[in-house]
Amino acid sequence: MIVRVLGSAAGGGVPQWNCACANCRAARAGRAPRRTQSSLAISTDRKRWLLLNCSPDVAAQIEAFAPLQPRRTRGTPVDGMLLTDANVDHIGGLAVLRQGGNAGGFRVRSSALVRSIATAQPAFAPFAAPPHRWLELMPGELAPSEGDDDLVGNSLSIRTIAVPGTTPGYDGRRRERGAVVAYEISTRDGRSRLLFAPVFSAIDDALGGAIERAAVAFLDGTFYTDGELLAAGLLRKRARDLGHQPVGGLDGTLTQLRGVNARLIFTHLNNSNPMLDPDSASHARVRADRAEIAYDGMELTL
Repeated sequence: MIVRVLGSAAGGGVPQWNCACANCRAARAGRAPRRTQSSLAISTDRKRWLLLNCSPDVAAQIEAFAPLQPRRTRGTPVDGMLLTDANVDHIGGLAVLRQGGNAGGFRVRSSALVRSIATAQPAFAPFAAPPHRWLELMPGELAPSEGDDDLVGNSLSIRTIAVPGTTPGYDGRRRERGAVVAYEISTRDGRSRLLFAPVFSAIDDALGGAIERAAVAFLDGTFYTDGELLAAGLLRKRARDLGHQPVGGLDGTLTQLRGVNARLIFTHLNNSNPMLDPDSASHARVRADRAEIAYDGMELTL
């Protein structure tokens, strides 16, 4: 399985257009890498790809990665998308791809709740109608296959895991099962196992078990501390108010996962996050715990 990081930032990217925080200034000045909004692309043959989330930056991400570019006058190597939640930074790219994919359209997969929230928005509603298919995934069950030509079911096994989290701010940040899911993805022979969990507000038993089983786990790295937005004067909300468990702290992700064998990679980093600064104590702590920080263009082969 080939895993390509298309984007590694939270909503707005780094630099964010309306922000002059230290991390955004560093990215503008070239002292730190620029980051687009988070998404992965996965494939078993480098010919057909699934997007894990579909960010508003998807057009630029496709142009930055030749295997995702069209090979004929009209068409795409992208088979479809798996969506973890209905936040705009994870579904906004659907509007960018409105011109359509191949003749059979895109297959979009998400929880029923994410589908209902997203398709209530006019920009995304067309993806629930032909030629596209928007399939609802039940937590704990394998993703359904849509024929022999479908990448899911043909070469990949994908299990959906409901994780603690909230619906988007535009939906009132409701805490409901299915508002956020993670995906446990493996090749059909079971030899490669990837976990994609870029958003969660806590690590419960189901998510913890999936992390233990994973060879590689992409995890929510949005914030390093619960109060970093307040401390930076950027927003009067805490990380947990926004549905994200912080990476650091006595009850943070690093502490909870100490000793786990999986390769841990933090993604979906907010521009406020001190982990983005390689000279910071938080960055050093991540590296000391043998975890990694995703970056645009990172590529793994499982």
